Amino acid sequence: MGSWARYGIIPSVSRKPRIYSYADAGEAVLARYLIDQGRKPREIRQMVERLRERYGEWPLATVPLEHEGKLIVVRQGDDVLIDAVDHPGHHVAAGTFVDLKEVRSALQRGGWVAIHHPREYIEVDPERLSGQPVIRNRRVSTETVADLAQRPEGLALLKDDYGLTDDEIREAVEYERDVDEALAA
Repeated sequence: MGSWARYGIIPSVSRKPRIYSYADAGEAVLARYLIDQGRKPREIRQMVERLRERYGEWPLATVPLEHEGKLIVVRQGDDVLIDAVDHPGHHVAAGTFVDLKEVRSALQRGGWVAIHHPREYIEVDPERLSGQPVIRNRRVSTETVADLAQRPEGLALLKDDYGLTDDEIREAVEYERDVDEALAA
């Protein structure tokens, strides 16, 4: 996230040291998605700069953006789409655009790894454990669950003391494995 913040794609709460908010992380998830769809960081930065003027500090997370591969558009009304990248203010015809709400919701389900592997029992809520990934509706982090699951007495502790199900434990362990793999890549 640091290089994207320095490049102007995403904001950060402070500069030294760089501290990122939940909204900043949401911007990073969407920026990564758009880069994976073939957009260049320069194009995303230009789009973000234009959209910030009208929509505020976190436009990727708040603007009703849609895309279909080449075009990224802002939806205004039922049928009006405005090109958000190459020709701001240029209307384009509605078609097979993908609403980026699904990408945004991945942040609530565990961030980038949740786009490809959504999980029922994982959630990220800035009001719960400072936004750490947790077991849904609980105050226990996926990191804690995965760590305890590796210990001989851990499964019994997770089930008896935390009241977790086998499925919740399995998802936390799988989620943490996916995060480790994504960070190693």
